[in-house]
Amino acid sequence: MSHKIQTRRILDEAFSQGNTDVLDELMTEDFVNHNAPPGMDTSREGVKSVIRVEREGFPDLKVDLIRDFEDGEYVIQHVRLTGTHKGTVFGAEPTGRTISWNEIHIARIRDGRVSDHWACNDLHVLMMQLGKMTPPDTSAFRQADAGS
Repeated sequence: MSHKIQTRRILDEAFSQGNTDVLDELMTEDFVNHNAPPGMDTSREGVKSVIRVEREGFPDLKVDLIRDFEDGEYVIQHVRLTGTHKGTVFGAEPTGRTISWNEIHIARIRDGRVSDHWACNDLHVLMMQLGKMTPPDTSAFRQADAGS
């Protein structure tokens, strides 16, 4: 089975559908999330917690795969998460707005299961949409462009 199929199942079944039990099948027992949120467990149980937190804030959370690549034992995914902010998440009270942000995931596959995970995400975009962060002042860039 393609490594991409395994990682796509995590996006679809675990994150989009909320079936965290599937992670026991798709991740190794010694799985490590190298980019777990501060204070969260780095094991697959921690990933289950992240999914529960995100789905409490965004009950209709959907992860759309934009592109994925497979290179040996690694799968790289570019995804877009979208959901309606109906529950408290990251300290933000529900706004009812549709929120979306992007993430890049790198998964290492060992013996047909995900053993390691690294991520890069635009949480600043998420936090700005939730009203928890002020957009940066970009006027200097606009002034520089006007002077060119």
